[in-house]
Amino acid sequence: MENLGTLAILLAFCFAVYAVLASLVGRLTKRPFLILSGERAVYSIWVLLTVAAGILIYSLIDGDFRLAYVASHSNRTMSNIYKFTAWWGGQEGSLLLWSWLLATYSSVLVFQNRRKFREMMPYVTAVLMTVETFFLLLISFVEKPFNVLMSGKGVVDVGDGQGLNPLLQYWTMVIHPPMLYLGYVGFTVPFAFAIGSLLTKQ
Repeated sequence: MENLGTLAILLAFCFAVYAVLASLVGRLTKRPFLILSGERAVYSIWVLLTVAAGILIYSLIDGDFRLAYVASHSNRTMSNIYKFTAWWGGQEGSLLLWSWLLATYSSVLVFQNRRKFREMMPYVTAVLMTVETFFLLLISFVEKPFNVLMSGKGVVDVGDGQGLNPLLQYWTMVIHPPMLYLGYVGFTVPFAFAIGSLLTKQ
């Protein structure tokens, strides 16, 4: 499962880079098929990150203590709601949540504007996917959510984890971080439109 999660994130990173290049090259060389393929890459990123997030959430709830992230932020005594909350309880998981939210915003945005702002949208897509690329770069190569615990050359299941930070085991912390992230990530959308508007003078 952890290999599938890692592969999904790596593929999402590749698609994000492609979406940036396809959108810009398609716009500058007036090739609509490249612009369209860049937009479809955005949908692919959302699917891949949904798979990766689903695997991490399943691992947290199921108690897969071979994963370093699960062992660090969950344990067997926690209720399922706090096991789910552990998704954003650590840096690797919160970066995955951030990336998934941005992919969700981007997919909705691209779909809603598939017939509008055609001069501007390639730049909007490129800006959104540039930001996405940055976060995917982090969780692909720096803060990996699917690192496994190793002993020598073998994978170790520690049997139980350290548990979620007690400060996060409160009902408001179930909704507080995601609401903040929705706002923080959401600001990328008007920023992308602002850049697109400046570049096209629309």
